[in-house]
Order: sequence, then C-alpha cells, then structure tokens
Amino acid sequence: MIYLDNNATTLIDPRVEEAVSQVKLANPSSPHRFGQRAKRVLIEAKQTILAAVAPGREVVFTSSASEALNMAIQGVDGHIVTSSLEHAAVLESCRGKNVTILDPAPGQGIVTIEQIKLALRPNTALIILMAANNETGIKREDLNEVAALGIPLLIDGVAILGKEEWKVPRGVVACAFSAHKLHGPQGVGCLIYDKAFPLKPLIRGGSQQRGLRAGTENVPGIIGFAKAVEVMQWQGIAELRDYFESKLTNVVIHGKDQPRVCNTSSVAFVGQDGEELLMQLDMAGIAVSYGAACSSASLQLSHVLRNMGIHPDLVRSTLRFSLSRFTTKQEIDSVLNQISKLLTMTDFTPNKLVSSAVS
Repeated sequence: MIYLDNNATTLIDPRVEEAVSQVKLANPSSPHRFGQRAKRVLIEAKQTILAAVAPGREVVFTSSASEALNMAIQGVDGHIVTSSLEHAAVLESCRGKNVTILDPAPGQGIVTIEQIKLALRPNTALIILMAANNETGIKREDLNEVAALGIPLLIDGVAILGKEEWKVPRGVVACAFSAHKLHGPQGVGCLIYDKAFPLKPLIRGGSQQRGLRAGTENVPGIIGFAKAVEVMQWQGIAELRDYFESKLTNVVIHGKDQPRVCNTSSVAFVGQDGEELLMQLDMAGIAVSYGAACSSASLQLSHVLRNMGIHPDLVRSTLRFSLSRFTTKQEIDSVLNQISKLLTMTDFTPNKLVSSAVS
C-alpha cells in the first residue's frame, strides 16, 4: 500500500505511539496523587505545544479542529468576513450568521487583502482565513498584514502546521489545529487563543479547561498531540513533491506558481475522469484523494476548485496527492509508473472544453 492522502490523515509517528502507550490513565480533575500527576502531564503538554507554535497564548483542547473552529465562531456577534475556499467547518459554522463570503479571482488560491478591506463594515467582528488550503496547498503569506487591519482574525492552521516553520502571527486572536494532520492521534485538536478573545463553550458541564469545554480531558490524545508537535519534520518533502510533478505530462497543477506548503499537489489529468482514476489507483494499492476528506466519501466536486473558477471538466479530472515525511522516492516512482500505465490503457481524447479551459 502506498499512502498519498496525508492531508486527510497521517500515519501515526512511532514516537507518538510510544509516548501515548506510557500514559497512566487518571482523571486530571481528581485530587489524589494519580489525578494530580495526570494534571501535571497535561500542563507539560500544553507548554510544549504553545512553546512551539504560539508562546504567550492560551490553549483549549478539543476533539478536532472542526470543534475548535466552531467554538471560536459561535462566540462571535457581529459581521464576519471569510472566503469561499474555507473548510466546511468554517462555512457551515457561519451559516445563518451575518457573513460576507468572498470568492478569489479566477485561478487564484486566496482572496486578496484588498478584497477583505472592501468587505469590512463598522460592525465587522471577525475575519476567518486558512493559513494554507487543505486541497491545493496554496498558502497565505500576508497574515500579519491582515491582522494589522485591526479586526479579530481567526486562522485555520490545520494544513500548515508540520509542513514548515510556522508560528501563530502576532495579531491573530485564535488559531485551530488538529493532531492527526501531523502524525499525531485522531480525535484531538485545539484552539490557541488570546485571553481577550471571547469564547463561548459548546459543551457545558464541569469546570474543566477554565470552563471552556466540560468533560474529562483526553489525556492520551493530548500527550500524543504534544509529542507530534515536538517531533515535527518537513525537510525533503518539497523536493519529492516537485520531483513527482516534474514527471507528469498533460496535466494542470493547481496553484503551481503560487506559494504552497511542501507536501500537496492538486493535479488535473486533462481529459480524464478523476473518480475513475482514483478507483483504479485504489485497486492498485495507491491511496489518493478526490478533494477534502469531509466530501470525498461522496466524491463531490471540490468547492475549492469550483470557487477558484476552475473549469468543471478540470475539476472532475483532479486528484490530490499529499505526501508526508514517511513518503519515499521509490513510492513516488511506483505511483508515476502506475499512473502512466493507467493513462495508456484508457482512451485518452481530451475534452474540447477542458482543452479550452487549459489554454
């Protein structure tokens, strides 16, 4: 099996597994020595994550980045500005709110700061943006400038953490992350935030996590999250991704000329049926994606690519390849060889609409 769907979830790092296996379970809210030991372990995990990502901030641990984003958004009253390229956790959380959703210019993977400025209103209370897109890998390099607009800025940092040296920019009021996107365990995420940012608990009950999220903390998951952050590594991934792209022919690589994170390649195989190609690769033991994992189960056309103005035929022909630090050149060569075989076996006659969209 060759796994190139790391933007959906990553294989757990053996060092993370080892750290989790050593956790002695106890309720960190319990007053006895076992509970207090668990509490100290949680504090250490919190310090590890904040030191690496956002020194001087606070953190609340959640079940996922989706929950973290929901928590940040639900506590906001007033106008929100975001983009149509965001994750479903943002777009669905904004449903029913006073929100302006911006589309990028055709072919562009981000909305510009000029668009954001024009969308601001006197009652704008929050701007929500991805640091990097989970489907195309296109990243923002102007987060400091956006934060300097003086409007609270919430960042979805899921697709960038672990892909390069990155810290939450100054002026960002909150940022969501997920452990399983960087070789940590599934079922644990977090929201890093400024103390002054108003958070509204989604889960009420006990006083855990300063009353922001009731329920006993996921101690093994949080320890695994901290270890995954501690051992983050991205060296060599970009070179492997670029090698893969250089060997492909008759394709369109979305965002190729824009800043991207190191591991993501969104490739349109011109004239091909992406769904069929995905299934053929799967039968050959190669795991890739038809878009974001939250929509791929139903193989829906990517809302990200559609909202970028990509021609529908190109969207249908697009697959996402997402590498990790465990991906090898031998695996990439095997994938390239299998793709070449599959495309040779098919009746390759590029659709005229696709050809015109490419030109």
